[in-house]
Amino acid sequence: MASLVGSTLPFNSQEQSWEEYCEVQQHFFDANKIEEPERKRAIMLSSVGSQMYSLIRNLLSPAKPGDKSYDDLVNLLKEHFNPKPNEIVQRFKLFSRARKSGETVLEYVAALRKIASDCQYGDKLTEMLRDRLVCGIGEEQIQRRLFSVTGLTFDKALKIAQAMEAANKDVRELQTQLSESSSASNQDVHKMAAARSETRRERNRACYRCGSEQHMSNDCRFISAKCHMCGKAGHIQKMCKSRFSLDVSLDKKGEKQQTRKCGKTQRTHHVSGREGSESEEEDVFVMKSIGDTVIPKVAPLTMTLTVNDKKTKFEVDTGCGVTVMNEADFQKLWSGKIRPELADGSIKLRTYTGQKVEILGTVTVAVKHKKTRKDLPLVVVPGTAPNLLGRGWIKELGLEWSSINHLTGAKAQTLQDVLTQNEEVFKEELGKLWGPPAKLYVDKEAAPRFFKPRPVTYAMRAKVEAELDRLRREDVIEPVKYSEWAAPLVPVLKPDNTVRLCGDYKLTVNRVSKLEQYPIPRIEDLFANLSGGEKFSKLDMSHAYHQIALDEESKKFVTVNTHKGLFTYKVLPFGVSSSPAIFQRTIEGVLQGIPHVAIFLDDILLTGRNDREHLHTLKVVLQRLQDAGLRLKRSKCTFMASEVVFLGHKVDSMGLHPISDKVRAIENAPPPSNVTELKAYLGLLNYYNKFLPNLSTVLAPVHKLMCKDTEWRWRAEQQAAFEESKRLLQSAEVLVHYDPTKEIILSCDASPYGVGAVLSHKMPNGAERPIGFMSRTLSKAERNYSQLDKEGLAVIFGVQRFHKYIYGRRFTIVTDHNPLLSLFNELKAVPQMASPRIQRWAVTLRAYEYEIHYRPGKDHGNADALSRLPLPEVQKAEGPEERVLMLENSDITLVSADQVRSWTNRDAVLARVREMVQKGWPQEMEGEEFRPYNVRKNELSVQNGCVLWGARVIVPKPGRSGVLKQLHQCHPGVSRMKALARSYVWWPRLDQDVENVVKTCSTCQEYRHNPPVAPLHPWDWPARPWQRLHVDYAGPFMGKMFFVLIDAHSKWMDVYPVVSSSSATTIECLRVSFSNHGLPDLLVSDNGTCFMSGEFKEFLQKNGIRHTTSAPYHPSSNGLAERAVQIFKRMMKKCSEGSLRTKVARALFAYRTTPQTTTGLSPAEMLMGRKLRCSLDLIHPDLKKRVQDKQGKLKENHDRRARGRHFGEEDPVLTRNFGPGPRWIPGHVETATGPVSYKVRLADGRVVRRHVDQIQSRACYPVENPEVEVGGYTSPSSDAAPSSGPTTPELVTPSEQEDTDGACS
Repeated sequence: MASLVGSTLPFNSQEQSWEEYCEVQQHFFDANKIEEPERKRAIMLSSVGSQMYSLIRNLLSPAKPGDKSYDDLVNLLKEHFNPKPNEIVQRFKLFSRARKSGETVLEYVAALRKIASDCQYGDKLTEMLRDRLVCGIGEEQIQRRLFSVTGLTFDKALKIAQAMEAANKDVRELQTQLSESSSASNQDVHKMAAARSETRRERNRACYRCGSEQHMSNDCRFISAKCHMCGKAGHIQKMCKSRFSLDVSLDKKGEKQQTRKCGKTQRTHHVSGREGSESEEEDVFVMKSIGDTVIPKVAPLTMTLTVNDKKTKFEVDTGCGVTVMNEADFQKLWSGKIRPELADGSIKLRTYTGQKVEILGTVTVAVKHKKTRKDLPLVVVPGTAPNLLGRGWIKELGLEWSSINHLTGAKAQTLQDVLTQNEEVFKEELGKLWGPPAKLYVDKEAAPRFFKPRPVTYAMRAKVEAELDRLRREDVIEPVKYSEWAAPLVPVLKPDNTVRLCGDYKLTVNRVSKLEQYPIPRIEDLFANLSGGEKFSKLDMSHAYHQIALDEESKKFVTVNTHKGLFTYKVLPFGVSSSPAIFQRTIEGVLQGIPHVAIFLDDILLTGRNDREHLHTLKVVLQRLQDAGLRLKRSKCTFMASEVVFLGHKVDSMGLHPISDKVRAIENAPPPSNVTELKAYLGLLNYYNKFLPNLSTVLAPVHKLMCKDTEWRWRAEQQAAFEESKRLLQSAEVLVHYDPTKEIILSCDASPYGVGAVLSHKMPNGAERPIGFMSRTLSKAERNYSQLDKEGLAVIFGVQRFHKYIYGRRFTIVTDHNPLLSLFNELKAVPQMASPRIQRWAVTLRAYEYEIHYRPGKDHGNADALSRLPLPEVQKAEGPEERVLMLENSDITLVSADQVRSWTNRDAVLARVREMVQKGWPQEMEGEEFRPYNVRKNELSVQNGCVLWGARVIVPKPGRSGVLKQLHQCHPGVSRMKALARSYVWWPRLDQDVENVVKTCSTCQEYRHNPPVAPLHPWDWPARPWQRLHVDYAGPFMGKMFFVLIDAHSKWMDVYPVVSSSSATTIECLRVSFSNHGLPDLLVSDNGTCFMSGEFKEFLQKNGIRHTTSAPYHPSSNGLAERAVQIFKRMMKKCSEGSLRTKVARALFAYRTTPQTTTGLSPAEMLMGRKLRCSLDLIHPDLKKRVQDKQGKLKENHDRRARGRHFGEEDPVLTRNFGPGPRWIPGHVETATGPVSYKVRLADGRVVRRHVDQIQSRACYPVENPEVEVGGYTSPSSDAAPSSGPTTPELVTPSEQEDTDGACS
């Protein structure tokens, strides 16, 4: 037996509890795989120690420890050492347990948990722990904070208490360092300071002697220098702290005269600290006010703060180190509440003249200023003097001197002042809305939708993981272990080489969520709010959706599935259909009640009747947004502009004006240059001909060019007709204003050189009337796009140009390119194998609620014309575009894009494929070499002269071998090599090429895995029982070896417990089995020594038994025996009582009487032809008795209407005639053949057999006419010839009589 892992020590009740000792022993059992209760008991009793063993014997007396099970012994000692405490007593201890002095929060919680373990609270345990933690924490500041939290749980209370405990500790240490630094200075410090007697510590700060931050004050070279300001040694003039100190004296009139050492006078309030460590008072604060009658009085600076939810006015006193409140105002803070006891602090206040200021004590209060909330110390003094706001509160609340002075200044505000005062709203950080979180409404009956993560290419994984880490740091997402909802993640590569992560929510929550129905403002109402404005400011939110938190219930619906696991958004994510309405409602709630403000989704526009009113409105809006915790993007905001574009209209002081951009595509459309362009333009006019009167008359000169064999000449009359038709298209008869209540249709189309889009309203009568037209020419790079990409570009162009009209509401996209319906389908996942541009555009469209429909080109004239007559556009410099899962930035590619492009140019097939991708595919393809590309034609694209299938570059033949070598560099194997290749490249038969490379690599072949398992080849089922036997040994198991034998036909199993697995033992077991059931034809075993010995072979040979062994190290070849061993072990483990032989007998009996799944019968039935009687047979009734009872009931029912009849020999009877003639004929009973059957002799000598039901009694009468014709025969007494009729086929021959004598009916 292998050596045991670890050891067990004797139990010592002084060092550990009995439960801990049992846990250690259980770990020992697990480490050594000890499962038998007998072994566990033996190990425990042998290792527990002599004292414990004596204790166990005494507790069990007169029984012995060995007679009890392991679990009984454990429970016995558990009850001895840890008797169950009284539940009521434990609950009382919990209720009365308070936090001790010096005890940390975690120590206190641990003590509570230990007491509560015996309180039997069940599901209420966490609530009771929460209540006791809050009530017994012993610190008023922490209690106040916990009482203010709604929905407080135990976990949340513990986190808050720990955080505040740590914060208090840090504050104490910081204050200690500050006070030590203050007391170290020997100069006059004009502020309120505390002289604390604690050990001085070095601080990493600027040198107070010269101001340098490169050394400490002890190392300064000016340590002995003399100051030219105060004349003292140890610092230089620029760092002198007495430059602004004051000399105070009394003039002749007794007035206080205040003089600066530089010769100027001023009035100020400040408090200076008294020097010297010889003072008897530990903490002394000296407060003084110096007045001057020469300078006129100035109103004090005041500020109103919210203290304990009550507005309180303070005078700002920057010379005061603490905040002081009079007793009268302090009493008002606690009206209707229990006022806390004031703490006696070591703080002592003195006036300038040295008189002591009486204080009532100190207390901690809750202070709120704007969005800052803090618990701060307050000094309470008697009387009704003004409350003073000291530097301590000013610093903690983050008040700026400039803003404080500005509160009372009379200077007119400027735009820069407003922006400076609210600069926090422009911070480069993610805002967080203060208020209730957003909620997504999903039907409770909706079935959860979970999608597996999409594979991410190896080149993108690092970028995706970096972005996930960034979002976690910014608290946008958090990992989850389990979720019923999960949307696949779609990464988009941005131009700066980072990724943007989006969840494909149209597969999950967007399908089942109830779309938020918040009324979108009417344009008329929005512009009514802006009436009378002179200038306009436009504000843009930074990451607008991410600034709104989600409630806990909604987070599960926005979970995304990534290759790094599940993450859920804690904020409103991009792509959820309800996000626009939620955002609109939220922003309106924040800015409600502010005049001259218009809000339309993510646009905020404000104005004023003059600059002063405008700035005031801007200030209020910025203040509201700042207080709400929101952030704006400064670079995208516009302030005080004379005109702005809002919702497709130009807004200025004169009012609302339509913008020409909507119709510029028509107004500046170039004239057609050929018949094709003219047909497209006429198609546009025909599309709206119902709104254009006399159109045919206007276009008569143009139609001349459409005639066959007419030379193309665009003259003045055609130009005039062209201009007039454009004017008609821009007229009010065709164009309509945007109406939020009407259905929107966006028609898009692309030509080889341009894209066009038309935004229309569907009128009540079904007609389409345009709102605006857009078009542009394609850039040089865009003209190389595939036709599919060009059509997709047209859709994105229209969506982006008309974003303000369609964002936040449902609309319809119409295209004449059918493949886009599946690629841009609003209910399908983002396509993985489309071109990177298509994938990126599909991600962009997820922010919109739309349906996409197909319309044949002949009915799509409006958008088609704009794409064929696009506006010339100044092309911008080509920059990097966002890509989805692109290849070119990969750091593992072997060849460059230039090489691939060069090889593609020289490759006849790929060059032709590239041409077809750009110009369109023919109806029928020529050549089999194009088939792999033809089936992927809607997924191919061209970039920089290279052909791509999705994000994978198609490598021409010259570069394939090099790419394969690079992929195979580290011998990754077939599967990993294919996965790596599928992340970057593709060509026909790529998988086969990869397999060939691996197959021809000697290194890979040497270390390859086992081949796939061969198809299952079962043993033939023997035709008769005990024909083929399978044998094997099980064990060591339960301290024994077991010889297992099973019959392949019947599945009958024999098991023999043995001491060893020798050949002699095996032979003895077989002899016993063969004496019961006979010799088999074949014996199957493994290659164990007991089966391969000469002795065993000789035994089989003498008994005429063939021997077959399984393949070495392949136990499944002898699978029947292996399965029998498993079954036997499992059944033995479940037998808990009895000796070993008893357990074996019970297990075998249960097995032999149970039907097998393969045969459908029990092994006993298959081997012996009968069932073994078991206790379950008592349940079934006796079958013979059941049959007899049934027959008796049937006889009883039958005999109710039956009469018993018996006949003797020669009795005259009438018997039933089944031949021609009378129904009944006479005869005499010859003999009885059974209980109810007789042989009857007829008058003509024939003998028939009849049932008693076919015989009747007959009375004998004198026969007057002996000639009676019966059944076609004449009786013997008649002289007439026999009748020619048929004879009755019921005569009984002697042989038949012998056969029927024993029969019964």
